[in-house]
Amino acid sequence: MGVSIHYRGTLTDKRAIHQIIEEVEDIARTMHWPFRVLDEDWGQAPTVEVESQEGGILSLDGHAGLKGISFQPHPRCETVFLFFNASCVITSPIHVALSAEEGYPASAQWLAVKTQFAGPDTHVVLVKLLRYLQGKYLHDLEVSDEGGYWETSDFDQLTANMNQVNEAIEQLTQDLQERRQDSDIVTKIEQLLKELKDRERGGEE
Repeated sequence: MGVSIHYRGTLTDKRAIHQIIEEVEDIARTMHWPFRVLDEDWGQAPTVEVESQEGGILSLDGHAGLKGISFQPHPRCETVFLFFNASCVITSPIHVALSAEEGYPASAQWLAVKTQFAGPDTHVVLVKLLRYLQGKYLHDLEVSDEGGYWETSDFDQLTANMNQVNEAIEQLTQDLQERRQDSDIVTKIEQLLKELKDRERGGEE
């Protein structure tokens, strides 16, 4: 639950792969964003698999066959994936792992990054970065912005949309807490009734 930016597209020119990596990496370094670069062999079929570790933690193992970069523009924002497979489609290692047996998808797949908890400023930064990349590297880039900023460039409306979701989340959290308290009361009453029955049975004996 929360405002997210959905995006999909392909790299217009395969020869520009290292250029887009270097440019986004330079931005990430300048902004002090954590980032990860992949420069794997596109000629080798993907073998990456999802593995489960202790505590329910999932990890990826194997060759994803991706080139590109991922970065996190805010500690409370999800990671943005700009990895490209051999078909130059934007994807992520987890997407590849889930479809490794089928090979690389040739058509663009939707990815999403939740910005709700990072705030409107981070959301705007990502939209502007995607617009820049669309004009230079990703001419067929499609974006569906739940905050509406991609379509309108209306900061006030974006803020209002994010605040509305925050209020809904707070209300949901409060409702869940109240239900939990009600559930605790029911449990206590059931326990008391059970104890009373046990006492009555003990008295009859």
